[in-house]
Parts: sequence; structure tokens; C-alpha cells
Amino acid sequence: MSTPVDFPVCLRLEGKRVLLVGAGKIADERGQQLVDAGARVRLVAPEVSPRLRQLADAGRLELRERRWSPEDLDAQHLVFVATDDTEVSHRVAAEARARGLWVNTADVPDLCDFTLPSVGRRGPLVVAVSSSGQAPALARLLRERFVAQVEPGHVQLARLSGWLRKRLPRGAARMRLLKQLVEGEAGVLWLRGERRAAWAQVRAAIAEHWGETT
Repeated sequence: MSTPVDFPVCLRLEGKRVLLVGAGKIADERGQQLVDAGARVRLVAPEVSPRLRQLADAGRLELRERRWSPEDLDAQHLVFVATDDTEVSHRVAAEARARGLWVNTADVPDLCDFTLPSVGRRGPLVVAVSSSGQAPALARLLRERFVAQVEPGHVQLARLSGWLRKRLPRGAARMRLLKQLVEGEAGVLWLRGERRAAWAQVRAAIAEHWGETT
């Protein structure tokens, strides 16, 4: 039987209600990641780490310091389980799925509706490597190698591209310009640190298609 292949997506969790059940290192990391993503986190666990308690005290997550109960799923959009209690993991996953909620259970692929890649961030750039839940350590190793190749110039290019996307009309011309910025001479100049020469090429392309719109 072949292993299912995950469909990779990047979720925008700003303002979304997310339940996190469990304590320990994985819950600690997951809670911080969810808060950083702007999620409205509800954390349920009998005990929590100092970091998560600090986030709760600062009003950045809702803490229910007790064992999980089905009512904790009320009004949630997404569910994460990070507990060593197998019975609790199965109960949360079953109840979440019965309500039509997607759930991720740490280190239990059969109880996951989605898996989490190994992620590295450099500004707006996100490098994610997934093994479809089969080899997390390998995914982490490869992610570290890929992230090491992301230079400050790449981060600046990403931000410049985002800035241009907000100011130029959609269409084929904009797509060509942004591709040229990354793959063409302008991109090479930018990564070499020749920002003025790179920007001159970008401005020339803008003027050719749209006039001086920026």
C-alpha cells in the first residue's frame, strides 16, 4: 500500500480560532508558532510551560488549565493535539472530526488530517520540507540545509517583489517583470549588491509598460 502524498498549503491563521491540547516541548513550540501567526489560541492542559503561561498572562492566548473536554472544541476552526496521553489524543481527534474540524496530532500520522512540514523563515520567505509524516528528522535536516542558502539579498528581493505587486496592475506584463526581477540580470545585480543598477533596470521596465506609476 502506497503512502499518501500530502498537498502542501500555507495557512493564513490571522484571527482564526485554534485549539491546542497538551503540554510539553511540542505544545510549547506549537503554541508560540500559532501566536506568531496571529491565531486566537485556546490552550487546554493541566500544566503549561513558563513560556506559554507568559503568553497567557500577556493576553496572547486563552489558557484553560485543566484536562480537555469536548466543549473546548466549541467555535474553533482548527485543532492541534500535543500530548503523550494516547486516549486523550484519540478522543480529541474523534470529536474534532465528528464536528468537521481538521486536526493534527503530534507524532501520530493516523490521527492527522494534515501534517506540518519542517519550517525555516527568513523574512517573508518560508522554506518548508515535508516527509508526509514519515521522516521528520530527515525533513528537519534538509530544511536546515535549504535555509542556509537563503541570503539577505533574497529576503530583500522578496520584499521588493511584494512592494511592486501592490503598485502595478495585474496581468502578463507584471508577471514578466517580477520574473525578470528574480531570474534576469536585475536579480543578479541585486544579489551582487548592485542595488542602484538593479533598480534602474526595474524602473526602465516599469516606464516601458506603465509609465512612472511607482
